[in-house]
Amino acid sequence: MPPPPPNMGPPPGYVAYGGPGAVQGTFQRIGGLTKWLVGLLVVSLVVQLVSLLVQFTLRDSATKFINNPSSLNFDDKLGLYLAVVAIAGIASVAQIVILIIWTFRLAKNGRVMGRQPQAFSPGATIAVNILGGCTLGILNFFMWRELWKAADPDTAMGDPSWKQRAVTPLLTVYLVLTLATIAASLSLGFAGAVGPVRTAGSSTDLAKNISDKLPFIALGGVLTLAAAAVFIVFVRQLAARHMQATHESDLG
Repeated sequence: MPPPPPNMGPPPGYVAYGGPGAVQGTFQRIGGLTKWLVGLLVVSLVVQLVSLLVQFTLRDSATKFINNPSSLNFDDKLGLYLAVVAIAGIASVAQIVILIIWTFRLAKNGRVMGRQPQAFSPGATIAVNILGGCTLGILNFFMWRELWKAADPDTAMGDPSWKQRAVTPLLTVYLVLTLATIAASLSLGFAGAVGPVRTAGSSTDLAKNISDKLPFIALGGVLTLAAAAVFIVFVRQLAARHMQATHESDLG
């Protein structure tokens, strides 16, 4: 008499992609959104770099304009800079829209994996993405920490110890760079011009910032570029571990 067949059922806590979750709902894909998000983040990084270089080229014109405003029309020199600002604005709007949808799905998939309790529910991630800047990015930092822990592929579905998992040091580096960038920006005043999306209230104000505070602009620009690069790496790593946890990558 042949032996009974082995248990062919799935391991405890396993949830098939797109199937009923351990808690509720089904997994939502993030692969396509991740590509769009990373692409927009790269565009923003390039725009920030171009903005910084353009401001260096404007220094001589800015100094001449301050010393003798009638010697040239400084507004005519700002064409490329204003074009960069416009591109940055468009990229920023698209980026925040994709980021909101992306983090919403990450948190929602966390629920499906039984990552409870959540300090940042799917709905809360929307508010953090929109208003987190008012907290100097600190609230965003804690949201990213939770999403990273929830995406741990080695933590079983419904395991309550998920919040005890380690977090990548990239997050701390990103927060430090973000706070340093804000400090450099404040050194220019609220009418300063660190980065491509900050313009002065008038041509004279902008010219003074470029002429007198270019070292602070350079420092802020370098810190902004560094923060953007770190965040791109973090997003890619978070997406990879999340898709591994939800088995999205197994479907091609």
